[in-house]
Amino acid sequence: MKKKLLFLTFFTLFFATVYAQNNRTEVVLNGVNMVPEIRTGASGTITVWVESDTLYVRGEFSNLQNYYFSSNIHYGEKGETGNPIFKLKPDISEDHTSGTFDPEKNKFKLSDAMHEAFNNGNLYVTVASYDNRRGEIRGQINSY
Repeated sequence: MKKKLLFLTFFTLFFATVYAQNNRTEVVLNGVNMVPEIRTGASGTITVWVESDTLYVRGEFSNLQNYYFSSNIHYGEKGETGNPIFKLKPDISEDHTSGTFDPEKNKFKLSDAMHEAFNNGNLYVTVASYDNRRGEIRGQINSY
């Protein structure tokens, strides 16, 4: 009986870990995704996931045209602009044109409506520089 219980515990933990890893979405940030498109050498990648009612963001960006200005998660469909709903808090590099997102600093409680927007792919991320204050790079967060 103990062996069976130990096996079931291991099995549950293993698949919970696999499930959590598979419920992460990779987002590519670039100027082509901006509305309108921005010609820039800047780029980035982030990983986004939801645990319970909390959204987490981890990732990086680099090569902004000017100093970092802001970064946000917005509500909006692909190809449309929308309002910012969460302000991201990156760790900025010494040259102020690159940064990283730590999930412990970038976690946000989701309302039911925001959770639905996430599931429907209606959220996106922008990173802005002083040359492009509305955003220099963007990536749509697609659901799992």
